[in-house]
Amino acid sequence: MEIFSEIPLRTWNWLGVNEVKADSEVSEQIINVADGEVKKFSEVNLSEENSARKIKIVVGKKSRVEFISADLGRGNFSANVEIDLVGDDSSAELESVYFGDGERKLDFNFVIRQRGKRTDATMNVRGALTDKADKIFRGTLDFIQGAKGSIGRELEEVIILSDKTRNRSVPLMLSHEDDVDGHHAVSVGRLDDEKIFYLMSRGLDKSEAERLIIEAAFNPVVEKITDENLRAQILENLQERLSNGK
Repeated sequence: MEIFSEIPLRTWNWLGVNEVKADSEVSEQIINVADGEVKKFSEVNLSEENSARKIKIVVGKKSRVEFISADLGRGNFSANVEIDLVGDDSSAELESVYFGDGERKLDFNFVIRQRGKRTDATMNVRGALTDKADKIFRGTLDFIQGAKGSIGRELEEVIILSDKTRNRSVPLMLSHEDDVDGHHAVSVGRLDDEKIFYLMSRGLDKSEAERLIIEAAFNPVVEKITDENLRAQILENLQERLSNGK
């Protein structure tokens, strides 16, 4: 199995989370967002096979990038996404959803480096795990010295649907600059019993109620994908697997 990335700060070695591993060929992409540009990118994995990707995005002065990632494939999946806010007043929004079922192995490493002054970064990740899925997520906000006046926010929300899943969430915030404002959090839990009961009282069975709640959690990210057909494929894929318990 190939190691193709590491977290910026090696820690929690006992959890086995320091390195991103891939058991398939890695596709690589470099994207430049020039000064003053606004760009939006989507990367969707619906593959039946194991896959891995490595993406680096460099953002210039007074530029903005929105990167949306959706992983609902059936094979193992690894992703390394790095966004460098090199220009002053640049901003980035990284939003991601993932679904792990069967014996899938998911391995994510998302890093936003804030180098310029007054940069603004948001990392918002939502996922659901069931069966024997095994997932590692590392999310890093890295305030480089000189990034005065910068703001960063990071949140991962994970829904656990099975006692047999394994979830490892590693939020990191690094700072070499004192004049910054950073926030990071992880929320891991099961579906709200009261919500399920309410939906069942309206005529849904339990699996339908669970599916509706998960779709509602994913929709704010999925709706940002501009390709209507791709959005439909993602939701159909999710509905099928939640309904069939596959």
